[in-house]
Amino acid sequence: MYRFDFTGKQILISGASSGMGAHVAYVLNAMGAKILAIARDINKLQTKKESMPNPQNFICISKDITQINAFDKEILEIIKKYGSVNGAVLSAGIQQIAPISSVLSVESALTLFHTNYFGNLQILKALIDRRAKTPEGSSFVIISSNSSVKAQKGLANYSATKSAINTAIKSIALEIAPKYTINAISPGFVMTEMIEEWSKVYDEAYIQQITKEYPLGLGKVEQISPLICFLLSPYSNWITGQNIVIDGGASL
Repeated sequence: MYRFDFTGKQILISGASSGMGAHVAYVLNAMGAKILAIARDINKLQTKKESMPNPQNFICISKDITQINAFDKEILEIIKKYGSVNGAVLSAGIQQIAPISSVLSVESALTLFHTNYFGNLQILKALIDRRAKTPEGSSFVIISSNSSVKAQKGLANYSATKSAINTAIKSIALEIAPKYTINAISPGFVMTEMIEEWSKVYDEAYIQQITKEYPLGLGKVEQISPLICFLLSPYSNWITGQNIVIDGGASL
């Protein structure tokens, strides 16, 4: 009875060349969606396109989300070229593991905020602009992190960017209702390229300690994409302004 079908829908995904963004792009593409895939590295996007179930419905768009000045206007140009979208997954993000006693700085904090917060919100700003002609009932999902609700060493700046997202969507949800919905999801440790960076900073003992904090084990992208699809679907049209934690019980 309840099935996801995105045939005829166009979904914009930032950070579509790797990690959660790439996987949900694959899943949505398989369900019939046309994907406007945004990332900096056009070569990575082209490689992902080749593996898509319906590669003709995967549009590669090279943009640097950190160039936040007038980035919303660039998104409007993309919409003008390819047509309106029915939803978006804002998953572009970078992580910096930096204990406050070492390389923590204003500059490093701003680098994270430009991508994780300001860049993704510039995309959202464009999509709710009347010129984008985003249809009523469209949904937006932004990727946060369980580090915004569960303290972890070395993530002061990163956690701050995700906490900012969680707070911002509450205000934005009120502004765009009842026309649109917006929600965040906060995954825990999911095995992506970003998480693999931890092994370069912390020793194996610390990684094992973190693993023990997850009653259901560390996550996989395959466990995250269904939640994103649900939030993009009509079945979630009475949910907005929420940060949904999906972390295998780690934050309990």
